[in-house]
Amino acid sequence: MFIEFALSLTLALPETHPSLTQVQFTEPVQEVLTYAPQGQVNVMSGLELPSGTAEAYQEDFLSGTVYFGAFAITKDFGYGYVTGANSLEAAREIATEECLKQGPRCLIYAEITPNGYVPLAPGQVSMSAEAAGYYTNPDPSWGSFRAMAISEDGAYSVVWNYGPPREAADAALSDCDGYTIDDLPDLRSMPCILIPFK
Repeated sequence: MFIEFALSLTLALPETHPSLTQVQFTEPVQEVLTYAPQGQVNVMSGLELPSGTAEAYQEDFLSGTVYFGAFAITKDFGYGYVTGANSLEAAREIATEECLKQGPRCLIYAEITPNGYVPLAPGQVSMSAEAAGYYTNPDPSWGSFRAMAISEDGAYSVVWNYGPPREAADAALSDCDGYTIDDLPDLRSMPCILIPFK
């Protein structure tokens, strides 16, 4: 008598989007959190990625470990990712929405956060390393009438040499709005806001 056993292993993804913390950038900004330029990778899943997905993960997503970033996968290893967002929450949401173009359900495979990362509290905003470079080291030639606006999705704008402060603020907001993500219709609105500039 022979008894055969078959073992089947499938990747089960949640039936809905992953649970995401809804921390939104709101005015007035009370504190701007900045970090050192390079981030650290936090792998959230032990799944082995197939060659095409692994190549995108290694060569595109991990290149320079640019925070804030997230890499999401479908059960068939379709993927979506983002780097350079201004918050971890936004990176998770953007990567998930990009991934959902490849399949009905996605999970976050990995994230890139800065060393020393702490979740945002109300009134706080964070920035990608690129935006933080302009915030923490403004050029002295920019003068007094300057402004900076950022969006959670990674958009930012710095303007200078304007007349009244309101004119600089309006210009920064307008320019920043032109760089926000507009090709993911189910992504929540992530408007640009003004931040206190040094």
